[in-house]
Amino acid sequence: MKNSFLYLLVAGVVVASCAKSETVDSAKEVSFEPASIPVTRAAVATTAFPDDNVIYVSASNNKTKFFEGKTFKKDGTVWKNFEGAVQTPLYWPLGGAGSFDFLAYSTTLDATAVWGDGDPASDDDVAGLVKITYPANYAAPAAGVKATQDDLLYATTSSSSRNNALPIEFKHALAWVNFMVKSNIPVDIKKIELVDVFTEGVFTIDQTSNTPQVSWEPGARADKAILTYVDDDTENVLASVDIDGSVNALDTDHAFGDMGILLPAQTIPNFRITYSTDGVNDLVYVVNSVRSTWENGKKYTYKFAMTFNEITLDPSVTLYDESTGMPINL
Repeated sequence: MKNSFLYLLVAGVVVASCAKSETVDSAKEVSFEPASIPVTRAAVATTAFPDDNVIYVSASNNKTKFFEGKTFKKDGTVWKNFEGAVQTPLYWPLGGAGSFDFLAYSTTLDATAVWGDGDPASDDDVAGLVKITYPANYAAPAAGVKATQDDLLYATTSSSSRNNALPIEFKHALAWVNFMVKSNIPVDIKKIELVDVFTEGVFTIDQTSNTPQVSWEPGARADKAILTYVDDDTENVLASVDIDGSVNALDTDHAFGDMGILLPAQTIPNFRITYSTDGVNDLVYVVNSVRSTWENGKKYTYKFAMTFNEITLDPSVTLYDESTGMPINL
């Protein structure tokens, strides 16, 4: 995971026969089997789809709902439909019903979602639409503490298959922002902040048109600290978290330190760095960013190269100006 953050996650819909002697066409259970390829949870990389990730799915046929907002959890080696804590089989319709459009999202967060038009009493609820409220779940790590942050994944696909694995590519709904710092002198980085940034919001997946669309509605904005400075009384270190969760230090060797945060897509904010070169006085430097946009599923790395010039004095003394005093008569 050190080389790249942007992976596509692949899940598959598989069918399991359920014998019914009174019918010719057997009803087949809908289940998911995530493939064993790298999956991302912020600051942590695994080599398989996380067992505790829940997949929330809807399916429609010709814009008519087949099922909506179903919860699929791991049961054995596949993900199956659950009603609460009880595994409840969900079956494909018998016969050929044409192509189905699938919409899914996955996160370990306790995120809330509104499917369709949000009116459960509606008989013509919109199929293929969900609004997910993604809560802020990031805190700047302390030294020696493994920071965690939950990813948000989404997928849309179409298929008429019933008997074969149906691959679904999950994409990242968030941007991954990283910072690296180095200096030509020993310097204490007290804090790196994103100014007026939003870390929460509502993510919409809209599959109602021919081309699926995704968008972010920003939540509350604030100045967000990405790093905080910790003094452990023995050496000054910059507390940061690598992708594998290890603590790094920006020490007197001026090594680069990896840092990162997952954020909804948005206009790039300004950065604010609080630092000290003497261990006593804190100074603040504001980096005015170019007003472009962070996009979903992309990794951005900003490298701060801090070059300090020493304050030196080059004293000289000017010559005395010649001036004639007034005559003194004795």
